[in-house]
Amino acid sequence: MTVAPTSPGDTDALRLVIEGTVSETGPGFFRALVRNLASVMGTSGAWVTEYLPDNNRLRALAFWLNGSFLEHFEHDVPGTPCEAVLVEKRLVHYPDRVVELYPDDTDLQTLNAVSYLGVPLFDSDGRIMGHLAVLDSKPLRKEMRLISLFEIFAARASAECRRLRIEQEVRAREEELSSLLQGAMDGIVVLDDSLRIVRVNPAVQRLFGYQPEQMIGQEAKWFLAGDSAKLLTECIRQPGGPERQVWIPSRLTVIRADQSRFPAEATLSSFECRRTRFFTLILRNIDERIEAEQHIARLSSETEYLRKALADETGVDELLGNSPPMLSLKAAIQQVATTDATVLIHGETGTGKELVARAVHTSSHRKDKPMVRVNCAAIPGSLMESEFFGHEKGAFTGAVAKREGRFALADGGTIFLDEVGELPLDLQAKLLRVLQEGEFESLGSVKTRKVDVRVVAATNRDLAKMVAEGSFREDLYYRLNVFPLAVPALRERTQDLPLLAAAFQERFSRRMGCKSEALHPEELRRLAAYPWPGNIRELQNVIERAIILAPGTHPDLVKALPGQCCVEAPRRDETKDENRVLTASEIEEIERSNLQRALDVASGKVSGPKGAAALLNIPPSTFTSRMKALGVERQQESRNPVSPARGIS
Repeated sequence: MTVAPTSPGDTDALRLVIEGTVSETGPGFFRALVRNLASVMGTSGAWVTEYLPDNNRLRALAFWLNGSFLEHFEHDVPGTPCEAVLVEKRLVHYPDRVVELYPDDTDLQTLNAVSYLGVPLFDSDGRIMGHLAVLDSKPLRKEMRLISLFEIFAARASAECRRLRIEQEVRAREEELSSLLQGAMDGIVVLDDSLRIVRVNPAVQRLFGYQPEQMIGQEAKWFLAGDSAKLLTECIRQPGGPERQVWIPSRLTVIRADQSRFPAEATLSSFECRRTRFFTLILRNIDERIEAEQHIARLSSETEYLRKALADETGVDELLGNSPPMLSLKAAIQQVATTDATVLIHGETGTGKELVARAVHTSSHRKDKPMVRVNCAAIPGSLMESEFFGHEKGAFTGAVAKREGRFALADGGTIFLDEVGELPLDLQAKLLRVLQEGEFESLGSVKTRKVDVRVVAATNRDLAKMVAEGSFREDLYYRLNVFPLAVPALRERTQDLPLLAAAFQERFSRRMGCKSEALHPEELRRLAAYPWPGNIRELQNVIERAIILAPGTHPDLVKALPGQCCVEAPRRDETKDENRVLTASEIEEIERSNLQRALDVASGKVSGPKGAAALLNIPPSTFTSRMKALGVERQQESRNPVSPARGIS
């Protein structure tokens, strides 16, 4: 559905979405949502429900009816308008005579309902969590503007429902982790940054002979003899601190409460909680197994993954946009998602390639299995093979335990290779084997392992050009490029700017605990006039910056947009039609002029602290790419020619 240009009434409605829910979560959020929804739609009632599949019923999370909340509302699904929403999994609209269509639904008669509009709410796996609906005592016409606003409210309700579900999973995982700590056979001691004991598990009492309360607040050297305290301090205070997991062999001597001593081996790791650094020391006798430690590490990783998933759910977690390029992209995703074909996602930096990869995964039959992400540009080349395929204990210096690789973790699911163009050539050959044969060997192992993994890759580089230059394998390129997906740049989908800006505005306003007014049409035109070299990531940063800089409740877009001296919104007296939409050629001309002015200010220099790219706060490679695309030439090139060997500075 194509979203119409934002009108003053729509702006007020979007402001209700933002201001009415920004400071609320859980029940308070849903109550504010349905009250504002009924106000925007002009209906007598609105409610959001959770679906109870065991008994096929809907339970209201909030129900606003005739100016007050209806508490503890719950009803069966069969024989109601809601049944069509849940069974057909789509928006359902009955503009009139809904009671005649569902004569067995006594609730409709009691509520004096004439019209009905409902839509399902889906979780990240595509399963129905509940529904959002409005009803009225008068006919409800099908206006596309109202339908679009209704869908925005539904998107917010879905996001909050998903957030609450993940929050419940996090709590359950933390309870499981706490239970494991309590039941572990190894002694677990948590130290703060000053190396004082802040937490111990019950096994410490058995190993040390002290009551836990006797140990809390004591320094670590209090229970270590000889050079053990010095060794522990060296491991912690080494440059960069301890690695994710450092094994200290049987070189520690522990002093018990009765002053007896025993040699122990230990595992030392660090973590951060609320920006405070802590260290976990797991102590055991030499003959004791380390299985509990491995279990703790796995649960800790899963908990961290869920925390990140929860953070994602509080933001824009889906492909927002109804512009023609986005509709084409969504259609292509639906086409390829149901297959196991390898997907190669192309797009500039900041366009949301990972969101596209996640959409491919969650729309596939592998959605119940994990999607494991690998940032190929962030992993050192020496560790990349271990990250991909894992390693055995002792495979190299520091490999103190067996570790599963990313392909093993993604077995049955999807692996997302972000920035795949950064892979070294030697690893490209091994990756090709996994794609073709579905098998690999871990470092230090002679055993071949089979996996069933769907590969989705992404890059902002020209892989075909890299193949011609010899820096990327041709056979791997064709194996990855089975189904290419091109993610449009933000300047190619300016029609989506109002929706994206409102979503980011709601996200950051809620995070900062403040109210933020919706952007005015002239400010939206200003956004459309900017070329967005950083794409959606840059838009996100601009909106966040505008809210931070706001003197009141209205975002300061003027200060937030980069290069405002070069990019200005059209003045009212310069155009006959205030609501005129700029054409693609007009936007390109604005961007071309902006690039040329930046070059003039920087005396033709692109990179460096005072270069044109720095003036626009974009990478030099992006600036150079846009110069070529728009035919911008540096005026000083004739006086200061650039040699082919050095390229553009």
